[in-house]
Amino acid sequence: MSTQDQEAAEVNEDVDATLPVDPKETEKAGKKLAQALGSQSISVVVCWDKAEDAVLAHVVARELGVSVCYAYESGGIMVLESKLPAGSSAALVADVFTQQNDLAGLAGVVTNSGYTVVAVATRRPGVSAEDTTAAEAITLVYLG
Repeated sequence: MSTQDQEAAEVNEDVDATLPVDPKETEKAGKKLAQALGSQSISVVVCWDKAEDAVLAHVVARELGVSVCYAYESGGIMVLESKLPAGSSAALVADVFTQQNDLAGLAGVVTNSGYTVVAVATRRPGVSAEDTTAAEAITLVYLG
């Protein structure tokens, strides 16, 4: 078992990732993800503007004491809803990244905007962060 798999198993101990709409489970999942990310230097949590991602990202950001920034697609172009402070270090958060372009697109819009992706955190495993740019600098945390 890899170190990442061990960390994921430890984070997942008391969170039921099979209940994505249960507010109590989302709250627990967000707190667990934030605990696992706590050692990272994160200044902002970034997520797609989907409800399930936004709610989870809100909990993670609240627990880390940082802001949330939403990304969305506008006319085929991926953009961040607001400009982040210079030098921001981002954790990308999602319930699950089901397609590689979901993760790569989010990482790309963050890095192309001049910010650094330091972590990827998901509630459920999906695509691998290894295919994103600068993957060696990214900490992956997932529940489930």
